Amino acid sequence: MNAATQKLLGASPVVSGAVDDVMAYAVLPWAYSLHTGASTPPHFVIGFLPGRLSSNNREALASALEFLSISHEFVLLEHDERFIQQRHISPTTFTKFQLADLLPGLHVWIDIDTVATSGWDAIYGEISSAPADAHLIVATRGDRAPASTGTPAKPSDLAFNAGVLGWPARTRIPWSEALDEIAAVDTQEQYLFNTLYGEHLSTISERFNTLTYRYDQLDSRALPFITHYAGAHKPWHVPRRFSGACLTHRCPWSLWFLAEKELLAKLSDYENFDQIARLQSEALRSGTVGFSGDQRGRALLHVLRALGPLGWLMVAVAKPFRRFIPRGTHPLH
Repeated sequence: MNAATQKLLGASPVVSGAVDDVMAYAVLPWAYSLHTGASTPPHFVIGFLPGRLSSNNREALASALEFLSISHEFVLLEHDERFIQQRHISPTTFTKFQLADLLPGLHVWIDIDTVATSGWDAIYGEISSAPADAHLIVATRGDRAPASTGTPAKPSDLAFNAGVLGWPARTRIPWSEALDEIAAVDTQEQYLFNTLYGEHLSTISERFNTLTYRYDQLDSRALPFITHYAGAHKPWHVPRRFSGACLTHRCPWSLWFLAEKELLAKLSDYENFDQIARLQSEALRSGTVGFSGDQRGRALLHVLRALGPLGWLMVAVAKPFRRFIPRGTHPLH
């Protein structure tokens, strides 16, 4: 981050995100990787909805972040009945609209199901130098061409993924009335962002929001700053006995496992480590298990956890059929 950008940001750059009980453990690797990967550690503004994050989990997260000297605050946001659950996507994802209104200055929203590497904070320079008519800065989608007309058939047809949003210190586009009128589509929050900001945005490198399915097409000389584990199955759903193959082959999930390893080493002498172990254990069982779309990957990981060491036998049997398993479900891919 250059001096001009730092002056514009003030004392600390700001990262916003949101959490619920399903994603509670994921906050720690997320915040830790962003904290250690930045030239100037950011301040985290973490939103949550009423009834979606237990006081026990919030206190456990706050205590651990304080131990790690990570600047943060938790913000209780207003309930809105229009924030709906869609398969594995919780109502919490809509809070990015609320937090953008709450934080009128320059900042970046980053989904909790991401991990960052050194240099990610160059995004602040991209935001501060964006064209004057840009109200939102987003990463390109790589080789996916956006739908040109009509309602997109699936989320990947949208012009951009809303997992990383760069917010300049400019007027936000009103969203509430548009939410009332939105069509019945998958990932309503993504669709709403694309509808509102599609003609008022500036794009930056895919490196700032790389979806894992894109890893095979990336230039090895320009690896991602922020890797986004979109979909129902997440790295924290993998029983750690199965993570070794991923680390050996440097699969996209390996960055998350490495960040977690460093995080847990830092927390090794934390007096409330039992709370971290509890959150990690609950994360293994978190989320919705189903058998449609990418939820099949989540179901597979649920079975692996239930089988324990016998899961290796299932991995051996399933590998020949991995083309039927959602891509990115490790250790099968």
